[in-house]
Amino acid sequence: MAYSKSRAWRGQTRAMNGGVCRTGILGVATAAGLMLTGAALAQQTPPKAGGTVIIGMTEPVNVNPDLSTNYPNQLVGCMIYEGLVQVSRDATIEPLLAESWNVSEDGKTYSFKLKKTNWQDGKPFTSADVKFTIEKISSKFAPVFASAASVISGIETPDERTVIFKLKESFGPFLMSLACPQGGAIMPAHLFHGSENDPAKNAASSTAPVGTGPFKLTEWKRGDFLRLQANRDYHVKDRPYLREVIIRHIPQATSRLQALRASEIDFVPGYFVPPSDYGVVSGTKGLKLENSGFAPGAKMLFLNTTVEPLNRKEVRHALMRATDRAFLYKNVWFNTGGIGRMPFTSKIEWAADKEIDYATQYPFDIEAAKTALDKANLPVGADGTRFKLTFVYNPEYGDVAQAAQAIKSMWSQVGVDVRLIAVEGSAYGERIFTQKNYDMTMIGYTSYGDPALGVARIFVSGAIGQPFGNASLYSNSGVDDLFQRGRSASDLKQRGIFYKQVQKILADELPVLTLQEYQHEDAARSALKDVWGGQGYGRWSNAWLDE
Repeated sequence: MAYSKSRAWRGQTRAMNGGVCRTGILGVATAAGLMLTGAALAQQTPPKAGGTVIIGMTEPVNVNPDLSTNYPNQLVGCMIYEGLVQVSRDATIEPLLAESWNVSEDGKTYSFKLKKTNWQDGKPFTSADVKFTIEKISSKFAPVFASAASVISGIETPDERTVIFKLKESFGPFLMSLACPQGGAIMPAHLFHGSENDPAKNAASSTAPVGTGPFKLTEWKRGDFLRLQANRDYHVKDRPYLREVIIRHIPQATSRLQALRASEIDFVPGYFVPPSDYGVVSGTKGLKLENSGFAPGAKMLFLNTTVEPLNRKEVRHALMRATDRAFLYKNVWFNTGGIGRMPFTSKIEWAADKEIDYATQYPFDIEAAKTALDKANLPVGADGTRFKLTFVYNPEYGDVAQAAQAIKSMWSQVGVDVRLIAVEGSAYGERIFTQKNYDMTMIGYTSYGDPALGVARIFVSGAIGQPFGNASLYSNSGVDDLFQRGRSASDLKQRGIFYKQVQKILADELPVLTLQEYQHEDAARSALKDVWGGQGYGRWSNAWLDE
């Protein structure tokens, strides 16, 4: 049964014939002493308790945010599980499971005082959970946490509410690393003991998660929807405001837009809103676009550097020159964000090498690309092609599908036959990062606000084979060393020196073609308030409906 919804009748939900429909009247209750957000104060309307928000996107593979950077996994997982800290919309580090902390003068010792709270099964949350998670799960399975893990020399737990991290060297983004989206979500040790080698198979990673967060997973019908209900024992007073959140599995961008315009859903994360939809959303009464708050990132074309002829940099150079990035920027990304001009986002000002500009280093030039391929001993054959490539992409991201079609057409002009293969959901990650069965693929990678967190994983050897890690399979010990130096230098200026050096190497080696510096715009009904923040994954404990 299709999801139905009425603006007058909202609130309670019930399962009907495998679907979800809304029934009942929204109860509006304003608790005394609610902490108002800045937006609520400006509106002179206090947050309203109750109601259901329906999110339209693809369903997660699992709900353990430490096991992958897959966006649905993290959005849903970070409603259930939490890190020691959280990151505000303006990138401020705020307490969450840690109520306070101290950092030594040399930056090598971090001492945290933990909140007194319980897991959703009633067991107490303790420092033992933190130590277990960081040592056994985050450090081994979380791609973004890998850099932080490599500098941890030990974790001490002098009592149940104190945890002390000892570092081998100072690490600038260490605090941010302990947030949920960075792979710092704390897991219940009492449920994960015994499954350290394969935590994905633990029910607490999928169908039976037990977190400390504002919502609890109560129902999951694969391929249809997930239902999360408010955790009424949540450790933040009077939160969450919403009674429940439902995630509808809607894999196609056109279907998500139709559902939003029909008020069948309330929210589509910017990660799933192609720029081609921005005008429709902003022009529809009752809908709005909001900057998702994602850290700067880029849409990247990954070339499998282990296969012939992509293992030769002169071929990669030629393919970059055969790619009309200005066309993609205008017709696929609708002039949003910026054209990719260096190995990673230029928006991290202190780390970006402004001397690098792909527009001048690799200008779009079909004839020059043909000449370069001729010189690489890749002549045009009797069938009109030089070589064939398999482009595996995830069609759930509408802009990626559009870009793939455009690149296929562009490269055909230089005699490269690109075969497009669409692979959805978990099968995509399996094919790219486990089977490594592809010649090229396209992924949008966030920087997480610091090259040590979100950029290094794209290029370092240690991230090969990690989910949403190094998809070009590129390995260069010099690059690995510079990323290591960049993360451990004492200040931003020194760190920036190393990151600028590594960009010069990457701009020449070109294992990845940076096509667009993106910005994400969430699409939502105007009634949805105060969800924005949390590094683009939402602050769902703050969300409420103004109706």
